[in-house]
This record gives sequence, structure tokens and C-alpha cells, in this order.
Amino acid sequence: MALVQLGEGRETSGKRYSTVPRFEFDHSNLSFSTGAADMTQLLERAIALQKANDDLAEANERLHGIPDWMAELHEEHSVQKKEIDSLSEQAEAEAQARREAETEIEEIQEKLHRYQTQINQVTTQREYGALLQEIDTAKGRVTELEELGITCMERREVALQELEEKKAAFSDLDQRYGTELAKWEAKKPSVARKVKSLTKAIEKLREEIPRQHLSLYDRIAKRHGGSALAPIRELQSNRKGPRSWHCSGCNFNVRPQVVVGASAGDQLLHCDSCKRILFLEETEEEA
Repeated sequence: MALVQLGEGRETSGKRYSTVPRFEFDHSNLSFSTGAADMTQLLERAIALQKANDDLAEANERLHGIPDWMAELHEEHSVQKKEIDSLSEQAEAEAQARREAETEIEEIQEKLHRYQTQINQVTTQREYGALLQEIDTAKGRVTELEELGITCMERREVALQELEEKKAAFSDLDQRYGTELAKWEAKKPSVARKVKSLTKAIEKLREEIPRQHLSLYDRIAKRHGGSALAPIRELQSNRKGPRSWHCSGCNFNVRPQVVVGASAGDQLLHCDSCKRILFLEETEEEA
């Protein structure tokens, strides 16, 4: 395949593709099912679809997440609220443990009352000794539960005191957070409209791309988290020597022949490593 250098850059509709050496292919052994103009249009639509998908993902993240200007405040608010919730849960857990201890004490007291009734009814020394053992065990358990109840009460009081202190310190932060959150909620409708607009634009672009190419786009995008295309970027180096390029998606080297083909814009070219569709970014021509 013969290559003939033509010069620097290529102009199309007032735009200039990133400056790369241009060559003319000897097409005697090549055939394309799609014309150069159609392929250029197809690539432009694929690039537009990729950008619309990226913008939609960003808009959805903004709509359902926290904006950057609220991130630090949101983090501080979340941490302090978590501490308050934890103390509240701890206080409730201690109260619940004390209630359970008191309930068990009541049950044991009923058993002890029955044991006291039975002690006058035993007829043998063995039965008497066994009943006394049951009574001692029950009384010992009551003592343990009473101590547990006191401990739970003390721990609950400590948690409640710390909870009140945390709530007092949290009050100002919570008020500021509520104000900023209200501002964000007021902005959400415009973001929602953007999501709706982008969704419609994506649907239209997908209708304009031939099915076989759209299927290819979707397969690559699914493999790379929504990224089906990647710009070709020139590697910057202070050393003298041949120019070199890489895929911006995976940083794999791009062969010069592929750069030339991308500059011609008459075929879909893929990265040899990640298989993304490669293209050269356009820059507005300087006045």
C-alpha cells in the first residue's frame, strides 16, 4: 500500500483536525461499504452520541447526588448526624436492656414465691436440698440482673448527656445544611429538564445511526463503562524523533497508519488494545 505525504492538517467546514502528517492511501486493494462522506457523518454522530451520554451521566449524578459546592458541608453534616443517631440508638439499647432485666427479675420473683410455698411441702432431705439450690440460684440471678439494670441506667444517662451536647453543637450546622439543601432542591428542576432533553437527543441520535454500527457502539460502551470512543492524542516529548500518538482511553500507542486513516475520516478505526473507536479531535481554525 503506497503512502504519499500531503501536508499538515485538513480543513472541513471551517474546522481543522489536529495537526498530523497527511498521507494519501493507494486504495487499489481496498473497498468500503460506506462512502467517505457517509462515514464522516457516522463518526460525527457517534461522537455526538458519546458526548450526550457523558453529559446525561453527569446530569443524573448531579440530580441524584450532592453538588460539589455542598460536598464538604454534606460530609460534615453526615458525620455528625451519624454520631447523634449512634448515641440515640445506644441510649435506646441501654433502656431496652434494662427493661428486659426488670422483666426477668419479675419472672424470677414469681418463681421464688412458688419455691417458698413448696418448701413446706417437701418430704425428704434430698428434695429439700434441691429446692434450696434452686432458690439460691434464682436469688443469685436476681442480683446479677439488678446490677445489670443499674449499669444500663448509668450508661444510658452518659449517652443521653453526650447526645444533648452533640445536638446542641449540631444545631447550627443542621440549619446551614438545610438552607443549602433548599437552594439545591430549587435548582433540581433545571437539572431534571436537562436530563429529559439529553434523553430525547440520545434517542434521536440512536435512530440516525445504522443498526450494525449502533450495535458495535453499544458493545464497546458496555465493555468500558459507557465509553465507546476515544480521541487520539499526540505524546508530548522533548526528545527529537518520530512523532507518536496514543489512545486517550487506555494510553496504548496508536500506529501512524491509524492516525492517517483517522485524519482521512473515511473509515471506523479501533484501538489495538481497548478496541474503542478512535477519532481526531477538532479545533476551531484560528482567525
